[in-house]
Amino acid sequence: MKITGPLAEKGLHVFDHEPRMHEGHLIPRIWFLVADREKAHVYRKAPHGLELIADLKANGHAKSVDGHVLKAHGSAGKGAHDVHGEKIHHGDAAFIHTLADWLEVAERERVYDRLVLVAAPHTLGEIRAALPRAVHDRVTAELPKQLTGAPVKEVFDHLNKEIWF
Repeated sequence: MKITGPLAEKGLHVFDHEPRMHEGHLIPRIWFLVADREKAHVYRKAPHGLELIADLKANGHAKSVDGHVLKAHGSAGKGAHDVHGEKIHHGDAAFIHTLADWLEVAERERVYDRLVLVAAPHTLGEIRAALPRAVHDRVTAELPKQLTGAPVKEVFDHLNKEIWF
């Protein structure tokens, strides 16, 4: 999995210096995962709206994040179809599992408090099934929409309309 953006460049703890309290209340660190079977965008809730903090793309290679090696899991065979007749491309399952592993590393590092999942319904189910329990426990909302190709403003508008945050 190839990772780009502030989390790849500066590490998972790049935002640790930011205040965690406001007027005596804890400010939750909320991440939004907008994914499909080949790529994902990770946004965070920032004072000015959503901020893109990482882009993740399938590439079939292991990736090290803050010293943790992420390995690809087994993937569907060539020409396989899922239960809805949708063609499964080689590496789809591997990307979803590697993405789940990466989210687990970030959860263990305590860099987010809440996680919102956004993906097409079938992909959302695959992501949900691949998440370790600790990551699943941080999921506070799910939005069954395909938004990986949408600009940040459109993603924000959908999230703002569907999920109050």
